[in-house]
Amino acid sequence: MTKFIEPHNPNWKTEFKNIKQVIAAELNDIIPQIDIQHVGSTSIEGLFAKPILDIDIIIADKTLLNNITSRLEKIGYNSKGEQGIPGRFAYRQKTEYTPMTNNNRKWQSHHLYVCYADSLALKNHILFRDILNNNEELKEEYSELKKSLTENFAITRVEYTSRKTDFIVSVLATAGLDEKSLWEITNVNI
Repeated sequence: MTKFIEPHNPNWKTEFKNIKQVIAAELNDIIPQIDIQHVGSTSIEGLFAKPILDIDIIIADKTLLNNITSRLEKIGYNSKGEQGIPGRFAYRQKTEYTPMTNNNRKWQSHHLYVCYADSLALKNHILFRDILNNNEELKEEYSELKKSLTENFAITRVEYTSRKTDFIVSVLATAGLDEKSLWEITNVNI
């Protein structure tokens, strides 16, 4: 076992679906205008990952952001803003009971984002996930990189993220992202 990551757990997909159901119920009257996607390493079958889900709420209508934010805060999320990544708004669980439900259920740790449909951050999340889910060789290469980085028990999470950036950018380059977009992705990860 490594410092931050563990082998893929099929329960991550189930936990995402359960969290999505609670969020969708809170946003039920605007559901046709949004999409909720499981992204990040936990969404890639067979990939070693930190056991923290990444969830993107995708909106094309940017005027929905304030309404969604107030509803997410109502069920226990703290709004953290864009955090230097344009078009991607971060929300963190206040407690392990977030999202709050009537049965006080504990949830797996997760990062929740509201992403504009036209944002580079969303494009990055979806492209990378889909490429790795469809390419066993790249998936294995990324898993090995993650395992090798975390074998160094002195590595910090910030350094871990930074040292994965070259691989991520190289994968996204194969998907046809332009140099400006790749540069922007690199700069937010270092």
